[in-house]
Amino acid sequence: MDQLIAGQRAWWIIGALAVLAALAGVFTVQPLDRDEARYAQATAQMLESGDFINIRFQDAARHKKPVGVYWLQAITVGFLSDAEARQIWAYRLPSVIGAMLAALGCFWAGTRLMGRESAFVAASLFAVSAMLAAEGGIAKTDAILAGVTTLAMAALVQLRYDGGKRAALIFWAMLGLGILVKGPVTPMVAGLTVGALIVWERRIDWLKPLLFWPGPVLAALIVVPWVAAIEMVTGGNFIREAFLSDIAPKMASGDESHGAWPGYHLLTLSALSMPFIFFLVPGLWRAVNGLQAGETYTAKAIRFLIAWIIPSWIVFELMPTKLPHYTLPLFAALALIAGLGWEVLRHAPRWSRYVSLALGLAGSAFLGALISITVTRFGGDDVIGYGAAGVFALLVAGLMTEVFRRRTLSAWVLAILAGLGWQVMMRGVAIPNAPDLDLSRQVANVAEQMIAASGNAPDVILSSYTEPSLVFALGTDTQLLAFDALAARVAGASGPVLSIEDTARSEANLAALEQIETNVCARQEVSGFNYSRGQQTVLIVRLHNCEQGG
Repeated sequence: MDQLIAGQRAWWIIGALAVLAALAGVFTVQPLDRDEARYAQATAQMLESGDFINIRFQDAARHKKPVGVYWLQAITVGFLSDAEARQIWAYRLPSVIGAMLAALGCFWAGTRLMGRESAFVAASLFAVSAMLAAEGGIAKTDAILAGVTTLAMAALVQLRYDGGKRAALIFWAMLGLGILVKGPVTPMVAGLTVGALIVWERRIDWLKPLLFWPGPVLAALIVVPWVAAIEMVTGGNFIREAFLSDIAPKMASGDESHGAWPGYHLLTLSALSMPFIFFLVPGLWRAVNGLQAGETYTAKAIRFLIAWIIPSWIVFELMPTKLPHYTLPLFAALALIAGLGWEVLRHAPRWSRYVSLALGLAGSAFLGALISITVTRFGGDDVIGYGAAGVFALLVAGLMTEVFRRRTLSAWVLAILAGLGWQVMMRGVAIPNAPDLDLSRQVANVAEQMIAASGNAPDVILSSYTEPSLVFALGTDTQLLAFDALAARVAGASGPVLSIEDTARSEANLAALEQIETNVCARQEVSGFNYSRGQQTVLIVRLHNCEQGG
């Protein structure tokens, strides 16, 4: 492997793997509800309005996350597409770049914490891991957050080994970008890591370069101008509302039905960290032995990785609100421990390999089932679903065989193929072949056909199907209403109107049903599954008040 990873080649391979894994499905998977569609629609409105300070979803202020991701999406959409085209792939490219930066940051940290070969294996496995690559293909904050946070932590690693002022400047820049992307997460991870190390080692001299004054100034220059501008525009309400409507609810209870008991993140780790989960337990065994060996280079590295993982992991476990991606900024450290496990695979105790194999099998079984269920349950061809799951299962079986035989090089190759294989089979095959999950795009296609056939462009689009992806598909002026209000608006309209009725939410309101059937000149039904609400539904698309000869 030495020739493979010599010089700059290792960096290019890791970056390419991260991009390949993240790109699976970027061009084919529909805009996802609800977060991705909200981010993309808010960015589209920035481009439409020319207002790049105030974040809005339709007429509502979106005071939840800072502006960083919206600006990045606006850049890629502005250069490669436009807001009117509504091409979701252009909004996803910053996340692809974020995943690549996370993998490269992992390698940068690893080259100082362990051997170059182990660091390369760890970073390459992280690059194709289930959670990082999946988030790398979604137009929201989390892959970008993972990228800047991992680079910030890698800069701290350099400071531990005499990295100097350059590493300090990189740290402060990444801290500022992290705040601009997702507020307190990057400072929290870095701060808890530093605090844990100070308590553990009782020394702070390695942090001295952080006092180099251009560093904090650089972070302030990244964050303060927009914060000042948004506070002026919103009358000083953005930070207060962000805390009250986003941060505080997550800390107080399971916000938006995303509550779970402590241990949730640990329980989901085996699936989200595939394929590096197959080497993680031998890596933990190596870490414990390294700490017991006393004050060695390895012990110093392990202390940093433990300080990176455990304090922040405890915070995420104690938060009442839990989503799978919350712990992603800690995954690079876990992957580096897995890299140590790969390095000692031939010598690790049998029990450690068996436990990792069991965890890897459990996580992979879940991921494989997800592939087949997505296709077979939601309107796809069963042969495609079982075939895609079968391809992934074969790759995992090969990986498990090589781990069992302790063949490190072939185990690494098959781990990379299994990671890439899941991304391609799930996001490149399964989701695009599950039409029942793509209600908004189906409605948009039906509406376009109706309008073209009748020659009547609607004055207004009204919908009781209220998922954000529909707004992204049909345009900012789409009005989301309760069914009663929708029916009344249709009945009172004089010009052409396009209405979308979500029958799962219509209930038995006979008066409203009678109103919405007023002057219908075209009618089609779209059936599918609203995964945001967890319910089957039929959407009835109607064109009303057509002008004769229009």
